[in-house]
Amino acid sequence: MGKETKIITKNWGKINSQNIEAYIHAGGYEALKKFLFEMTPVSGVEEIKISRLCGRGGAGFSTGTKMESVQKEKSSEKYFICNLDESEPGTYKDRMIVDNDPHLLLEGIIISSLIVGANKAFICINGNYRKQAHILELAIERAREKGFMGEGILDSQYSLEIEIFSGAGAYICGEETALINSIEGHRGEPKARPPFPTQIGLFGKPTLVNNAETICNIPWIILNGGHEYAKIGSEKSPGTKLFILDGAIKNVSVVELPLGTSIRELIETHGGGMAKGKYFWFAQIGGSSGRLILEKDLDEKLEYDREAKIPVGSGAVLVVDRTVDIHEMLLSWTSFFRRESCGKCVPCREGTFRLWEIAKRAKDGKISERDLETIPDILWVLGNATFCPLGKFAAVAFFDAIDNFRKEILKEKNIN
Repeated sequence: MGKETKIITKNWGKINSQNIEAYIHAGGYEALKKFLFEMTPVSGVEEIKISRLCGRGGAGFSTGTKMESVQKEKSSEKYFICNLDESEPGTYKDRMIVDNDPHLLLEGIIISSLIVGANKAFICINGNYRKQAHILELAIERAREKGFMGEGILDSQYSLEIEIFSGAGAYICGEETALINSIEGHRGEPKARPPFPTQIGLFGKPTLVNNAETICNIPWIILNGGHEYAKIGSEKSPGTKLFILDGAIKNVSVVELPLGTSIRELIETHGGGMAKGKYFWFAQIGGSSGRLILEKDLDEKLEYDREAKIPVGSGAVLVVDRTVDIHEMLLSWTSFFRRESCGKCVPCREGTFRLWEIAKRAKDGKISERDLETIPDILWVLGNATFCPLGKFAAVAFFDAIDNFRKEILKEKNIN
């Protein structure tokens, strides 16, 4: 595929991102005008369904289907939530969007809100992103001054208010029901489903929650049509994706590429290959909850598809060389999930703690036969018995590490 496709990053480095006039001059808010005066909410959601856009936060659920569910709910009050919590280690694509093109995000939020019938939207931002929160506050003020939000947007029948909500940077709040709990002032822990947020969400009203990157595709789809968007990327997984390239490579960067790009192309072409003196060991795809990829898997294509061998997740690609201590990585992964578990359910609360204990003993050279017998049971419980997906995510990298690097992990004990 080679060349980057510019949908989300088309203005990056080309315009003053915080100047609304520059954004307008580059074609900004034209999609909003088209929606307001040439389309209806029903035709808007139809274009998004045709595009086959899916969630870019990690889950990959159909954006159009989700929108339609909220749109069809009979309620005089609905909400839209932009999930910019972004607490996955190694993932900072949404922060880069705010830094480089905040008005693209705002335009996507406004259109998405109006499509589903929401007149109040929240941008839920990681509390550590103070600079980005300030950028968004200024962008909202400028958009209001231009009539792109508020009462009677551009003298139309539509109205919308946008509020910024700063969270505490909790990983669990990437899960939409936990995020809703947080906005409502409750503990950031997931709720049972059904009912789904599209039916009973924020303050008991129908609510649409979308990741920031997902939302940034909406203006392009409205302007160019769902069919054109569906031509980009792979047949199974249309569109582009922001990939975060990091680790032992020459070019640490964020790139926008069509879905269906191989891991090898990401690393060798866009990452510039391995840094001088570094030799490839494995890559982790999708942050701390992602799979570990060996050299034999580098030609796998990254797609949002249930049958895909390698889940895309958040799009983070960490390239690891052989100078890295696998024990340190195990301890880092397990420490993170142990800390971020909300404690709501016993399998996750206890399972993440037990994995951390085993990782610590492995690092200290004190791992036992009993630990080795217990690991498969703990991983099974985390993968199958927890209340929300956090437990499953906690088990992924640990499972792959034990499966692929057993000798390296156990060499100090000489257990085979």
